[in-house]
Amino acid sequence: MDRSRKFSFLIIALAMAGVFTVACDSGTQEPAAPAGSKPLTSSKAADSQSSSRLSPSALAKGVVAAIPDGFPAEVPIYPGSVPSMGKSGVSDGIPMAAVQLLTTDSPEQVYDFYMEKFSSEGWTIEKQHTGLRGKNANSVSATNGKCKATMLTAPDENGTLVFLITEC
Repeated sequence: MDRSRKFSFLIIALAMAGVFTVACDSGTQEPAAPAGSKPLTSSKAADSQSSSRLSPSALAKGVVAAIPDGFPAEVPIYPGSVPSMGKSGVSDGIPMAAVQLLTTDSPEQVYDFYMEKFSSEGWTIEKQHTGLRGKNANSVSATNGKCKATMLTAPDENGTLVFLITEC
């Protein structure tokens, strides 16, 4: 399988997991967090608890409820977001990573953040789209040297799902 097909499979798997999580709500209330537990406040904390609706047991093999270890440091993480799924790996010698973040901010706020961050940090905006499919979904694709990053947003009942896909 070529590199782009492998990475496409990773993206589709993460997106489908997010869609199924939203669509398959059982309607039951989740139990309260144990006393003394702290909500995740830093999106870079890979081994902290996640306040997302996903539990680690519900994730596919190799997918973590954190920013994956191989995620490139030069790609900004949306401030205050919580990672719910992440995976990294190497395909044909090129490091790739994907992460799904949750934030209570609007898709427009997330889009504006990435447009400003990418522009101010030397990235070249390759493509940008707002209001995809008539909804508050947005996307930005940018490059910085050999690094490529794509950010997608999708409205969620609690805010916004942010998907970051990298090749660097």
